[in-house]
Amino acid sequence: MARFLIIDEKIINLMQVNEKPCGGAAVQTYGWILGLIDEGQEVLVMTKADDKTVLKEECRNIRIVPMYDFNKGIRWLRWIYYRLPYTYKKIKAAKPDYIYSGIAGWTTLLLAMTCRMLHVKYIQRISSDAHLDKRFRDTYSAMHHFILYWGLRMSHHILCQNNYQLLKIKKKFPHKSAIKIFNPHYLKNPGEFNNDHSGGYIAWLGIYRQAKGLKLLYQIASVLKHEQFMVAGKTGANCDEETLTYLEKLQHLPNVAFPGYLERTQVLPFLAKAKFLLNTSYFEGFSNTFLEAWAVGTPVLSTVNVNPDSIISNHNLGIVYNEVFDLCRQHATLSRELYQLMSENARQYVAHYHGYRIVTRQLLSYLSKTDKPITSSTYLNAPA
Repeated sequence: MARFLIIDEKIINLMQVNEKPCGGAAVQTYGWILGLIDEGQEVLVMTKADDKTVLKEECRNIRIVPMYDFNKGIRWLRWIYYRLPYTYKKIKAAKPDYIYSGIAGWTTLLLAMTCRMLHVKYIQRISSDAHLDKRFRDTYSAMHHFILYWGLRMSHHILCQNNYQLLKIKKKFPHKSAIKIFNPHYLKNPGEFNNDHSGGYIAWLGIYRQAKGLKLLYQIASVLKHEQFMVAGKTGANCDEETLTYLEKLQHLPNVAFPGYLERTQVLPFLAKAKFLLNTSYFEGFSNTFLEAWAVGTPVLSTVNVNPDSIISNHNLGIVYNEVFDLCRQHATLSRELYQLMSENARQYVAHYHGYRIVTRQLLSYLSKTDKPITSSTYLNAPA
């Protein structure tokens, strides 16, 4: 058995009774937490919590390591005299074998350095393709890019979501311990959802922000006037002007409704009643909403930019479109028989490739072979 310390300031949003919005990286991390616990590993979570936070019943046995006070200290300087020393002490006291972080950024370097000093293995998950190419350099400063590069270089293990990410990591760091491993997905009662989705609405789910492509969503909803669209989500921090503009335009379309932000318990019923899940993002690593939709038999409509490793095309899990009118053409010619096949394929794909215990065993097997801290023969013989 190994001890894992999960560091994610947003994961508390999913762990508490009164849920708050969070991104896909936190949803994915939550799957890893459940998988590690069910596979007999010890899990601690360092997150943003206080004495008033009430955890869900399923999370009450997880030991919470409180993060530093986000309001304490002088900006930038507080990292040197407060946050770094605080984090170092908490990690040292927790004595983990591994630290896992779900989002790469400038904190990657700080955590990787801390782990090197404390002889702890640091695992960095790549959450977005854009972290590894020109898009990151175009968005962030050269210093930010340099810090991320050295953070990844100092990480012990890098977990990639798709082949694109793995190839980029192998090119940048030829000798780095890196693996492509699918996102974990947990579904308690898969049989409780309806198998017939053909009469439902087209669902859209996410945080309203620039990368999610609300302009494209508006264009599609404007053309597919006879389809009902349900746009679920909430405005993200630092929302850009384009997103706000098209969010307002969407609110004026008669075939678009806004059910608001959905808690985790509401997501699967929402997707189970949908005909399709529509993705309009400019880029993704591997969208967790895809897994949630497929798990309940709902095919996906996605752009060619968001078709990781061509799985939608290869496994016939939905429609991949180039632009608005290409989507409309494919949508109009889709037969009921082909739609039903997509729905059945979707359920089978998630169960076979993304079951949270299956991928957790793969992770533990990989770590066993490289670090040998986990002795169970179950993991040593687990499928890769």
